[in-house]
Amino acid sequence: MKSNKRGDGGDSVHDHQPSGQRRSACTAIQHCSPIWFTICMDTGILSIITHLLPYQFNGLGVLSTILFVFNLFLFSLFTLISIARLIMFPTNTKSEATNSADEISYLAAPAIAYLTIVSQVGLTCSPAWGHGLTILAYVLWRIGMVWTILLCSAAILVLAKRKVTDDRSLSPAIFLPTISVMTSGTTGGLLVNYSYKISARLALPVIIVSYMCIGYALFLSILLYAIYLHRLIAVGPPQPTKIPSLVITVGPLGQFATAIQLLGTAAYTRADFADYDRGAFLKASAASAVASSGVLVALLILGFALFWIATAWYILIEALLMRKLSFSLTWWSMIFPMGSLLGVSQHVKKEKADSGENNV
Repeated sequence: MKSNKRGDGGDSVHDHQPSGQRRSACTAIQHCSPIWFTICMDTGILSIITHLLPYQFNGLGVLSTILFVFNLFLFSLFTLISIARLIMFPTNTKSEATNSADEISYLAAPAIAYLTIVSQVGLTCSPAWGHGLTILAYVLWRIGMVWTILLCSAAILVLAKRKVTDDRSLSPAIFLPTISVMTSGTTGGLLVNYSYKISARLALPVIIVSYMCIGYALFLSILLYAIYLHRLIAVGPPQPTKIPSLVITVGPLGQFATAIQLLGTAAYTRADFADYDRGAFLKASAASAVASSGVLVALLILGFALFWIATAWYILIEALLMRKLSFSLTWWSMIFPMGSLLGVSQHVKKEKADSGENNV
């Protein structure tokens, strides 16, 4: 009997440890919100930037590829965890996705991360493995475009219908759904400029739809900027845990400026309009005006972006000096918006290099 008791006691001790580990794993899965995908967003934009840097050196291409593969791994991992969360905790997941303004906004993070992967398929994979990967990137882009537009529209409708927030408690993350649509336009611009042997017949629909995407996102973002500026003036900065996410406000402007220049370059420099040559707009004579106006509008938008850069970083640095901040996942939302601005400057430098100008 004693041996049985010891055996029973021993079994209960050994059974307790896996049970505790399972509970910890379940808790981690339950609290794995879409904000984790901001890590993928940052890794993705860094991989794109290193690929497109105008001044390449040995090893930079390899670093870009490593970041791309790492981004793909992280995206797959977080997607599996998110699926497990939805299966294991469907009620809790649905409740947070419809009753938390931050959760609704961060649902755009997986879509943005996905589009950075699509961009790299066109940038890295199609030149390496041929036209088949160009077609794959095109199909993946169409999926991402539909995803982002539906998600952004649904996010705004849910926020309006369920009244989970108001103008005085609005989070900077509210800009993420519009950034996702804007990223769809930027990805389209990257694909038509850098994919291997993409024809004018395939590129033209991408250019036109991408222009529509950035128009959709720009004017919706302008409305959100007005609301959020009112929130800053009326209430002041957000709570300390959300202050790093203020940098998100730069995202729509940086992505728009990058996209409109990429699309103009595809129309004019790559001669997609000239090769298609139909109608009154899709002609070589219109391509030069489209590209030039794109640069002008991009400069105007960047001027507006300077205001939000100054505002966001002033509030952030002030909070750091006053020791109000502690590390949280919102810090990961800072890299992608600033990276999009770096993408604008890279494109300008590339255009100068292509035109034979030298930097002083």
